[in-house]
Amino acid sequence: MQTTSNLIPEFEKLFRQKLQLNNCRLKKKRQENNYEIITPAKDIFLMYWSDFPEITLIYQPVGIRTKQTIVYERAIRDHINFCVSSFQDKPHSSLITLEKEQN
Repeated sequence: MQTTSNLIPEFEKLFRQKLQLNNCRLKKKRQENNYEIITPAKDIFLMYWSDFPEITLIYQPVGIRTKQTIVYERAIRDHINFCVSSFQDKPHSSLITLEKEQN
């Protein structure tokens, strides 16, 4: 198995490719291991980790949460799991947590 420092750039590259399939954009934030994912429906998700590969995905309420938001959310979580699993010996079914930001 590779080290975490080698995995992160490979994860990011593969994850970007997967997101492009859904016409989503991935923006790296200034803070280390923090990303913003923007969907075509203008939904925003924040993705971060402190201990890779345990990734947290947070939906940012910027409007009305629609059925389309849920579809994108599932696709993003599937992409994260696929990308992490492709670099690990065993696939993990619960690598990410989804939190809703509280107002």
